[in-house]
Amino acid sequence: MNASKAWLCACTTLAAALAASPSLAQDSQPGDRAEQDDVYGGDIIVTARRRVETAQDTPVPMTVLSDTLLDRYGVTGIDSIAQFTPGLLTGESSGSMGGSISLRGIGSGESMAFIDQAVSVNVDGVPISSAQILRAAQMDLQQIEVLRGPQSLFFGKNSPGGIISIITADPGDTPELMVRTGYEFKAREKYVDITASAPLTDSIGLRLATHWSKQKGYIRLVTPNAPGTSSPPPGLIPTDLHRFPKQDEIFLRGTLAIDPTDRLSISLKGTYTDTEIVGGPSFFSDIVACPYGSAQRPFEDASNCENDGTVYTSQLDPSFLALSPLFYGPYGGRINKQYLVSGQIDWDLTDALKLTSVSGYYGVREALTSNGGYGPTSNNGFAVRFTNDQYSQELRLASDFGGMFDFVVGGFYEDRKLYTLTFIAIPVINYPLPTESTHQDQKSASAFGQLLFNPTDQLQITAGGRYTHETKHLLDFTVTPYGGTPYDVTTDPLYPDTKLKFNDFSPELTINYKPFDDVMLFASYKEGFKSGGFDAGFTNGAIVLDPARGQSFDPEEVSGFEVGMKSRFADRQVTLNLTGYWYDYSGLQVSVFDTTSRAFRLQNAAKARIRGIEMETSFRPYSVPGLSLHAAAAFNDSKFRDYLADCYAGQTVSLGCNQQYDAVLMRYTAQDLSGRRLRKAPVFTGQLGGYYEFGLGKSLMMSLSADASYSSKYNVGTQLQPLAVQKAFAKLDATFRLFTPDHKWELAVIGRNLTNKRNLINGIDRTGTGGAKGTDGVSCTSIGTPTGCIPLADIIGTPAKPRTVAIQLTYNY
Repeated sequence: MNASKAWLCACTTLAAALAASPSLAQDSQPGDRAEQDDVYGGDIIVTARRRVETAQDTPVPMTVLSDTLLDRYGVTGIDSIAQFTPGLLTGESSGSMGGSISLRGIGSGESMAFIDQAVSVNVDGVPISSAQILRAAQMDLQQIEVLRGPQSLFFGKNSPGGIISIITADPGDTPELMVRTGYEFKAREKYVDITASAPLTDSIGLRLATHWSKQKGYIRLVTPNAPGTSSPPPGLIPTDLHRFPKQDEIFLRGTLAIDPTDRLSISLKGTYTDTEIVGGPSFFSDIVACPYGSAQRPFEDASNCENDGTVYTSQLDPSFLALSPLFYGPYGGRINKQYLVSGQIDWDLTDALKLTSVSGYYGVREALTSNGGYGPTSNNGFAVRFTNDQYSQELRLASDFGGMFDFVVGGFYEDRKLYTLTFIAIPVINYPLPTESTHQDQKSASAFGQLLFNPTDQLQITAGGRYTHETKHLLDFTVTPYGGTPYDVTTDPLYPDTKLKFNDFSPELTINYKPFDDVMLFASYKEGFKSGGFDAGFTNGAIVLDPARGQSFDPEEVSGFEVGMKSRFADRQVTLNLTGYWYDYSGLQVSVFDTTSRAFRLQNAAKARIRGIEMETSFRPYSVPGLSLHAAAAFNDSKFRDYLADCYAGQTVSLGCNQQYDAVLMRYTAQDLSGRRLRKAPVFTGQLGGYYEFGLGKSLMMSLSADASYSSKYNVGTQLQPLAVQKAFAKLDATFRLFTPDHKWELAVIGRNLTNKRNLINGIDRTGTGGAKGTDGVSCTSIGTPTGCIPLADIIGTPAKPRTVAIQLTYNY
């Protein structure tokens, strides 16, 4: 990371030079920084329909997180916003997918390298379907818009679950300089943020933003002593890495805004993130439930079955690491570099016609090594390499005639190349499994359009759709036995097609009516689509024995309705928004974990239905300046309507693994989950909070805020394992700030998850535990009892971050 630190120093020097420039010293006034008056309401401009309109005038269910809110709670990543958005769950994973994003119970797998997320991310108009973006820092943001439900028209690619749209800050008309430093106590993290912005000429503006952080970690790593002794278990090397993640992170963004004429504007942005972690990413997870009280591997007991922020582990032996040059470090680790370059050109062809071009490149380079044992004795260690290169281009033409008709038409193209390699070995016997690698080339082309019809000033009808054509080409699936010859399974005559084509048309119809100036009613019919593809999951060589099975999966489609109201009352002191929705999904893409192949696989659930009601409200009493209150709630009924799913480890016929009998294996292979609630789909989620800002004399001000969030229980298991249930929980965030009236100086204390609830984001069967699936044997009531019984598996879960408290000092000039 030396080059990155050098770049940070260079950016710091440039920021200082901008601060010392005559234009900055002459023109800047403390307090010029614009802030949203109300982070939960007000006239916030949004981009949900690629038009300049307020959130309250947009007939789309959304949560808008302004720069003020993001700054208030020190948000530097997508995984930090879930507590402000009921129904949103985000989380890490140990593999190359990057993690998972789930909204209203709709999401994709945690570790599927080649799958597009059902809830995708869009950064400055560039669509990013990979959850790797969860591993990239985000700062200096203008706002984040979370759009719920299918979004097929305006964000590059069709997204059947929703969109998280991130808009980064642009250079302003006046110079700015912000320097911030802070320390977070739980992870022992120190960080520095610097933002500098200035108009270089009347038509050119430059903005630079940097973030550097170094942390020692918030998870304890321990090698326990052997039972009844004061020494480590024999043959194990105790860990001397005691905290995880030991992480260095650097973030850099440069923005150049050019306005050559009154009708032409150009914005160029480049972002680079570099994250290096000592310690394998498997340490983000832990054993969270054990069916028989104690974990089921050597030297483990009941203390290893708790979601308590302590992970039992040991060092990887040098002889094990010598099995492959892909391994590095006795603790494992991860190096993740991401690049995002975007360019937007807006050209006003006439007073009523605007042509917009958005070009983007998104690249990822990741290398990781991890101890996947989740206990003092590891049952596997793995190394992964992942690369992503994505080029995208969108053109759209929008009208603003101001009359009865307006339109938006456009086209989108994406070319994406993916590569992943997985090597797994068993440490106890130093036994390497076959290495598997895949290359994929995928292309997406689509055309979209929307017609807006305004028969009266109060009524608007919009109709549109997107036609999508996608191709996915599996260039190879190479399996290399240890010390053997690489074999591309796709060359086998029995292997299915290596090219897949998908075509879809997703229409959308919305009617919105304003009976009063501050009340809008809307109803929508929407469809959405996510293409199928190739599953790049590890097979442990099974694909060679049965190449005819292939690894493809089918598309996911959704259709349904939304109705809602957006309103303000009491002279705009009260904002109240309501949404009701009903959506049917077919081919829902779900992730399952196979303990035999030691990897995730992807399946299609035949049918699923989600329906519910959402509410958001805020109150800003004019009689109490500086006070704002807000609340949100969501009731969600999400169920599989038709789904024969993979069984979990140890699930016998009597426990429900009684579908799809395999005469060769002489056992059943599936369970019927029809009527069961979707994974990660709590029935109720809510959020309640307030903010109060007041003066302490003429030269000092104070602000206090508190936000509580609540979630009912939900299942995080990939096969809805009974032990993988997250109980209901509540979290509390709070901040305290002292600042000058001109915002030149600020001292803040920021608390997140003060109730220290480590709610689970996902759950899988633990490899090396659990018995056969689909047999008519007797389930164990305790380990080994009765004789010959079928045991259930321990559950591995990934929790959210624990309590964090940070103190930070900010200077604005």
